[in-house]
Amino acid sequence: MAQLADRLNALAASGQTITFQTVSLPPQVVHSDVPEVAAGPYAPLLAEAIVHAFDEGDATWIEKAEAFPSGFAGQTSLLAFSSALETLLSSPAAARGLAGPLNSILLDGLPEAIRTVPLLAAARLEGAVRLAVAEAVSPYKIWGALEDLPADGPDDFLERLPRILGVALDCWSQRDAAITATVRNLLQRLSVDEAADVDALFELGCDRLRAALTSRELSVVTGEMTEARRFFAAAAATEEGRDDAEVYTAVCDAILHFAAGNAEQVATAADQVAQALERREAWLHGTHQPTWLQPRRSAEIAWGRLLLQLRATSQTLNAPVWMDSWRALDAVLDAYRAARTVRPVGTSTPATGLATLVEPAIEDSFLREASFLAALRHAAEHPQDYPGSAFDTETATKIIVRIDARETTSDTIKDPAEDDDEEGGQKAAADRLHRIAPNLVRTLGLERALRIAEDLNDFQLADLQGIAYTSDVARLEASDPLIVPLLDRFVAELSSHPAFTADVRTTFSALVEQTLLFLKSRSDLTRTSLFGAGKKDDPPYDYRRKPEKGQRMPVEADLQRDFHSWLMSGKLHNIVQVESTDVGMGRADVMVHFGSLRYLTEMKQDSDDNTREHIEGKYLTQEAEYTNTNAPFGQLLVLDLTPKTGTEGTRRIDELTWLASHRPHNAEVDRCVLVGIVTGNRLTPSTYSQ
Repeated sequence: MAQLADRLNALAASGQTITFQTVSLPPQVVHSDVPEVAAGPYAPLLAEAIVHAFDEGDATWIEKAEAFPSGFAGQTSLLAFSSALETLLSSPAAARGLAGPLNSILLDGLPEAIRTVPLLAAARLEGAVRLAVAEAVSPYKIWGALEDLPADGPDDFLERLPRILGVALDCWSQRDAAITATVRNLLQRLSVDEAADVDALFELGCDRLRAALTSRELSVVTGEMTEARRFFAAAAATEEGRDDAEVYTAVCDAILHFAAGNAEQVATAADQVAQALERREAWLHGTHQPTWLQPRRSAEIAWGRLLLQLRATSQTLNAPVWMDSWRALDAVLDAYRAARTVRPVGTSTPATGLATLVEPAIEDSFLREASFLAALRHAAEHPQDYPGSAFDTETATKIIVRIDARETTSDTIKDPAEDDDEEGGQKAAADRLHRIAPNLVRTLGLERALRIAEDLNDFQLADLQGIAYTSDVARLEASDPLIVPLLDRFVAELSSHPAFTADVRTTFSALVEQTLLFLKSRSDLTRTSLFGAGKKDDPPYDYRRKPEKGQRMPVEADLQRDFHSWLMSGKLHNIVQVESTDVGMGRADVMVHFGSLRYLTEMKQDSDDNTREHIEGKYLTQEAEYTNTNAPFGQLLVLDLTPKTGTEGTRRIDELTWLASHRPHNAEVDRCVLVGIVTGNRLTPSTYSQ
């Protein structure tokens, strides 16, 4: 056995960090042993040392490690190959430094490897796709390899192929029509192959959903989304059905039903999403999930929040009376705005197709309800009447302009026969059909559907859509590099709690997301990021900075005002109630209501100690007590006022936020609390250079 292998084995057995320094072998010995070790069982340990060298920028050891790819080409163990490759690709520096030779050994001889070692061939193809997706290498070589893939092959290879092809479509569907067509054709063939059909159907559904959400033509949006739903439903209906396919089936249902104005079906679809996510988390709990596929998991949280908005909006638009017109307008405008800001996985542009469905449905509702339209016009003209911090005048004005520009009758939609512009009337009728009855169009074709719909009002047309939809069902069935991984980690941890299900899962995840965004915003030391009017005799100031001469010390009320204002002006403002109140004989600084569910965020300040042990020992029990009469989840925000002169800087948000668990004596249920620290007494960055 090579000396290098012996040393790596010894380091791993002793639990020491594996680096070339701890290996303690002469550089020339390491250089000569690298190819042999790369081809053997200790390749993953060698990969750890290589990553350390690249991350540290150690030119000497990087040079000695350059022989790794040539030896790695002879690796025959799937476990050693996958583990070593995962380690190398987890480091951007190592991936880019070895990208060229790694790409070559991954793709050279791939057709023969598919025939003889199919599992290893799939791992090689996946690694090559990851290098190209990360833009470490040009994609043209992997595109050529995808075009040369055989139409059939061993089941072990084919069953892993759809996921790889799906990632290729995620990243390159807008870039190259030829490779996109090749990948789609491959997925179509795999969709009828027993080894790969379920995953291929799911990826085809993702492809159609992506096409729907990036189109501007209503007919394309509804047609592609209906097809996407069909693929997702087929993937979910098989014996090996996927829970994420059920999620996206319900997502398509919610959007299509919202466009058709069916509030009951929107609510049902939102509930189905929550149930499917709950089952999926149960299946995935404790299993390994590749980090490079994390954007797809993260998208589920964004969809969950959007469905909350659509459900609240559809219920508002169908209410017989609005007790609080301002809150009702908030709910509608937020969904209208969200339709242009949500981004589907695999695109860098907003989901314009979603806006194509959501916006007309909202505008039609305003037109049907003269009193609601009058309230919108008043709000746009007199935003100073708004009782909150800010009214979305821009979105309100945009809706009014579009409504005024539309040609409508008292029934909202003109009869095409009465339209002076026959072509324009035909388009309006077709748009109406695509929005309200897309399944009918797909079943009968546009011309037959137009003839049937000619003498029907919107409600009658929606009834026909319901029949077509039921028939179809019977036949089958965001990002931020710091916040997204943190949110994913917290949701995974929360998923182990038996109460983190259904509406609790959706609502508390949405609140945690907004809290993390708040904490990140307040970590950026700029004065323009602060909110809150304060009081007449106590105006707000930057409570995070070390007080200047003559200024008072910050108090927890400053943090309370800031967080309260953040929630009231954020994405949840239309679906939550935020207030301060007395609960459980104590003061809960901010209470957030999602209907009957409520979550309390306790505010504290501490000038003595900012460690986790101190904060949990001093404040966790009090916050946990506030969860005794509702869902066992809450939040604790602490304003850290310890001196910063000797800290050599401030900690990151992922070092200042964690989930804590508390269980009182003889209790049977854990209370889960998100704890976040807002760093106060801060010095300006330039101070550390003085």
